[in-house]
Amino acid sequence: MHRPVDCESVLDAVIGELCQAPIDLLNIGDQAGESAYLEHSRCSYLRTLRDIVAMADALGAPYAEIPILEIGAFLGVVSCALARLGFPVTALDLPEFVQNERLQERYRRYGVACLAANLRDYSLPADTGSFAIVIMCETLEHLNFNPLPVMAEVNRLLRKEGGLYLSLPNQASLVNRVKLLCGRSVHNPISDFAAQLSCDSNMIVGLHWREYTAAELEELVLRSGFSVDSLGFYTTHRASLPARLLYLLCPTLRGNLTLAATKVEEVAPDFHFHAATR
Repeated sequence: MHRPVDCESVLDAVIGELCQAPIDLLNIGDQAGESAYLEHSRCSYLRTLRDIVAMADALGAPYAEIPILEIGAFLGVVSCALARLGFPVTALDLPEFVQNERLQERYRRYGVACLAANLRDYSLPADTGSFAIVIMCETLEHLNFNPLPVMAEVNRLLRKEGGLYLSLPNQASLVNRVKLLCGRSVHNPISDFAAQLSCDSNMIVGLHWREYTAAELEELVLRSGFSVDSLGFYTTHRASLPARLLYLLCPTLRGNLTLAATKVEEVAPDFHFHAATR
């Protein structure tokens, strides 16, 4: 049995250190923006930590024997918190982020290994079966390319019966349904296209190119050699009273999804790539 862990205290310590010594990932003076993002994301981070600890406890091994890979680690909050809890952790993100010396130093202090890769290359720099758990939080919706080869790589990196944890926006959320009824788009505004290409904005991966419904996310995972253990809906903020009442009656209208899955088979990807599909 593992002793109870205080995820909340660990998380607040990690976020507090980041706010005191911001990373400024792209060296554009975005310290205030990063701090605001951390505050906005605290509830999501806490939920993720508690879910990962529960997954790890179910494996029945010491935390030191449960290697974890976080894909799309961004500022490293989840990775550093898990490392502080005793897990061997590897954080993976874009080379543009990982090359930041302040981020590298932070990972060194926490004992977190870091890898640089662009998921578009469909090749992740780690050995087959290296990890017991892979985390992808708020990552899938940012891919503007076919996700199936990425999922095949995740399958390759996981041990037999390893765990996959996903969280992302719910395309069928109440907010999106209301927007469509009002004739508004559920996608990023056109101005975000310009922000993504600007030297003054931390938007290089900020666009949501493809969000998923719960059924679509489940199908994506099942196609990739996993079984679904749990599928849940949550909100990242305190909604209005009418919305909270509606969510109690119909939780599938909440704004975000989480899915936990287990690797049940190796996949033998047979993908035929063309210039138009890369």
